[in-house]
Amino acid sequence: MKVMDAIKRGFDIANANMKLILIIFIFNVIWNLGVIPFTPEALGMTGAGVAVSPMLTIISLLFVLASIFIQGGVLGSVKDIIKENKLDLEKFKGYGAKFYIRLLCLALIIMLIIAVVAFIATLVVAASAPTKNAVMITLTTIIALVVGGAGIYLVVLLFLAPYILVIEDVGIFESMARSIAFVRKKILKVIGLAAMLVLIGFGIGLVMGIIAGIISLAIKGKFLQFITGILNGGVNAYLSILVTGCLASYYLAHKDAGSKEEAPAA
Repeated sequence: MKVMDAIKRGFDIANANMKLILIIFIFNVIWNLGVIPFTPEALGMTGAGVAVSPMLTIISLLFVLASIFIQGGVLGSVKDIIKENKLDLEKFKGYGAKFYIRLLCLALIIMLIIAVVAFIATLVVAASAPTKNAVMITLTTIIALVVGGAGIYLVVLLFLAPYILVIEDVGIFESMARSIAFVRKKILKVIGLAAMLVLIGFGIGLVMGIIAGIISLAIKGKFLQFITGILNGGVNAYLSILVTGCLASYYLAHKDAGSKEEAPAA
């Protein structure tokens, strides 16, 4: 399967499974509308910025935790669509519950990797700053860039870990190992697919921004936030299925192809 074939497959999955998109849309809208009372209409209204509401922080944390459940449901449902050519929404809740802990721990591990890499890179640069030695500062900056680059590379290799965890129903570290092995072999194509998806998202986001700008000419205040919250919820719901369909299809196509190549001749 080529990159463009995976993208086409992703669009086909999204367009044919509006019920799945509806679930994510409702989840997104609840979030988007739920934070409106705690979100300032415009930053900088006091001249020194607006403090973030503690309630907004709590709601954001709850949303992130709930989104892990949604992610498990979506990944499991898309797997069924690709492998069995059918969507059974009754399994959605089961998938979300079954993979919740593993997906949460995987996300925490990846966040920890990013945090450690950022800390090391910052520490290296900070250690040379007091010396005011140009050579030392240049050297440590290069080292920091290398460390940061290595961290980015590792995160890219782990890009498909959540998909593999659910699709293959494996453990956290097994999904990480399989993702590293798979992406390493096809890193340019995986990056290309991810870049195409980013461009598609950017294009749709640009159109939505223009629409929101036009709407803002006639509507102001909280009602504008209400309208844009609904629009963004729909767009993000569609994109989430599109992206999941593309990446899951690409992985399964090449994973199955690899298995056939490795199988011994009868």
